[in-house]
Amino acid sequence: MGSFRVMLSATLCAAGVAFSETAEGLVGFWAFTGSDGKTVRDASPLGNDGLIEGARLRAEKSGASLELDGLGAHVVIRERAPFGLTNTLTATLWVHPTALRRQTPLFGIPHATDNWTTPMFGMYIADERVVFGLWPSPGTSKPLVESPDPLPLDTWTFLAGTFDGASARLFVNGRQVASLPHTGTIVSNGLPLLIGKGIGSAKPSLRGRVGELRLFNRALLPEEVASLFAQTRPAYDLAPPPPPRFKDGTVTVETHGKSPEDSRPWRARPTRLLALLDGYRPAAQPVALTRFGGWADHPAAAPTGFFRVKRSADRNWLIDPEGCLFYKVGINAVHQPRRDDASRLPQAQWAEQTVARLRDAGFNGLGNWSSTSLRETPAPLVWVLRKNFMFDFAKEKRMTVPASGTTGFIDKCMPVFHPDFEPFCEKAGPDLEATANDPFLLGIMTDNELQCPADLLDRHLALDAANPDLKHGRDAARVWLAARKGSADPAGITQRDRYEFIAFAFERYYRIVTRVIKRHDPNHLYLGSRINYGTGQFDNPYFWKVLAATHDVVSVNFYTEWGPQARQCAEWRDWSGGVPLLFTEWYAKALDVPGLANTHGAGWLVRTQEDRAGYYQHFALNALEIPTVVGWHFFKYLDDPAESKALDSAGGANKGMFDLEGNPHQPLLDHARAVNREVYPLTEFFDRRRMRP
Repeated sequence: MGSFRVMLSATLCAAGVAFSETAEGLVGFWAFTGSDGKTVRDASPLGNDGLIEGARLRAEKSGASLELDGLGAHVVIRERAPFGLTNTLTATLWVHPTALRRQTPLFGIPHATDNWTTPMFGMYIADERVVFGLWPSPGTSKPLVESPDPLPLDTWTFLAGTFDGASARLFVNGRQVASLPHTGTIVSNGLPLLIGKGIGSAKPSLRGRVGELRLFNRALLPEEVASLFAQTRPAYDLAPPPPPRFKDGTVTVETHGKSPEDSRPWRARPTRLLALLDGYRPAAQPVALTRFGGWADHPAAAPTGFFRVKRSADRNWLIDPEGCLFYKVGINAVHQPRRDDASRLPQAQWAEQTVARLRDAGFNGLGNWSSTSLRETPAPLVWVLRKNFMFDFAKEKRMTVPASGTTGFIDKCMPVFHPDFEPFCEKAGPDLEATANDPFLLGIMTDNELQCPADLLDRHLALDAANPDLKHGRDAARVWLAARKGSADPAGITQRDRYEFIAFAFERYYRIVTRVIKRHDPNHLYLGSRINYGTGQFDNPYFWKVLAATHDVVSVNFYTEWGPQARQCAEWRDWSGGVPLLFTEWYAKALDVPGLANTHGAGWLVRTQEDRAGYYQHFALNALEIPTVVGWHFFKYLDDPAESKALDSAGGANKGMFDLEGNPHQPLLDHARAVNREVYPLTEFFDRRRMRP
């Protein structure tokens, strides 16, 4: 043991780290100071050097870190000399994340089933929290030890996970934050140790910096973890990000994923309210509005008779047909409640009353799936048209399968490379001429939530070449891959390849449909296909460049975060050059409506209508604060009925602003009205804040 410690002392000192008792049992030590950017030396006696792929070195307070781009950059470490982990281990990591996407691995040996989240051992992100997990010997449960608080962004944090054969423990900055009793051995599957790499379609790669990773074949004591933290922290700038400039108050709303059956715990979410907005007072008088709901006192362009967009560095806007600034505040799926009794109103009367009711609540527009009778009232709300080019084509070709919330395709591959798709769109295009002169039409959407798995390239390459309708997708992917890599062999495909292929496939779709739309309706905006994939779309810079080239406004169905995030929208702005955003689906559903299962649907699950009301204001305030956002559509008008059998609504759900009889969920409607009526003054308020030195 003496010679072992002398050798460890020498290697640790060479790496700029003082020797301590924590060196005993060290079987892996990878720090990036002195790295050439291609390899990282293992300073432990085992010498398992790592290969750096796609990452770059960054100077730190002392030494260097490795910056990972979230597009597949990583470190791979193969066990040429086995780690020898049996029933005890410790792993420690210095990490500085810039994004916390769900199921992002920090480090670990992944499970052989690549889409399974829990590594053989390692750490990953779940709901912004760190999870230290293990796959144990057969017959025992896997321990998942989770941090109680989110991992902070833009801050260096020291993480440690230990397993001593009786308990798994997680430490943050030298302090134990969670533990779980567990017995069993540590299982090896022969796969390499990875830093920052997500494999499989459900696991994105890490975006941020890594300072060092250490691995021990024993469980460090809590005081040893604290000592190692104290010993290594001088190398990193631990200054936290600056505090928020403004002191907006929040309330707490608890959420439980998307279903009462979700295994995750209830989470407390800070939630902004209009009444707690620091320095804001509602206007004494409502602002004057145009007949379209635009800001009558703020003309911005010459009237054109149709909606336009105004893009600027300060704030994007829609411009209404009278030339005034317009912010879309809409609601989806507005239909008359189904009643068989004498209380059911004639359709025209219901439509006129409903438009007046929504306008009183501050809504100036309608979203998808709304009754056509609402457009025929004397004073209609602004509406949107959806044209299903891809869905109708795939149905005609018998290439669709059931899917939740959308029309599914065989193996989730839209047949965009089929040679008949473009002629089909050309034939369907003249239908758009019927509404081309309607000034209350904001714009045109196409299809809805087109399937976009992160492994779209792999799926195309695996399509059945014997099927004449699928062969075109397979051939297109092979030609694209061969041009890119010199071979159509799928071995060695990277995440960057996958993301660029997504952009390639969707560029073809958007180019075809927008050309047809603009030929037959040059008067209205193209609003996109309502994107909704957090992995593959939201985090894909190549995809956003495609959107910028083809869209007037990008429609986003937003369920991945607790309200819009300024950081994420800033990335979309940078990637796209500032294309305007319209949030076209979002909601929370509560447990206090009897008879509704609430087990389906993408929206957040909360406890009460008051919680839903808080979420509405939180979402709206976040959206209004972001200068690229030009409006939202709440989902939706009525709850889903309990007798529903659809994939995304089976058993019913409290999605509506109104119940199945058309009665309002009053707290939600009241809070929506309060913030909706302040939309225009709030844009001024947030713009003044942003410009303030």
